[in-house]
Amino acid sequence: MLQWVLTTWTDDECKLIMENCYKALPAGGKLIACEPVLPDDSNESQRTRALLEGDIFVMTIYRAKGKHRTEQEFKQLGLSAGFPHLRAFYVDYFHTLLEFQK
Repeated sequence: MLQWVLTTWTDDECKLIMENCYKALPAGGKLIACEPVLPDDSNESQRTRALLEGDIFVMTIYRAKGKHRTEQEFKQLGLSAGFPHLRAFYVDYFHTLLEFQK
């Protein structure tokens, strides 16, 4: 399980982290990540505003190294690391459980 790890790294670094997790998992194993997930389209909702504010905070603190991603971006990241399946469970404004299955 990873929590707010993928948010603080570049795509290439996340891919490496996820590839290492993939190698360590047995067939059918799962990597669970708890990360903020941006909506596909910006809107005026409180959730979107909170996530975008959080994204600016992450880019400021981590010197533009980290970022929030959309569900599709996480799916592509998972695919690039070898995970063919992703399910997202939206918990609240900032927390989404992402289940990457081997």
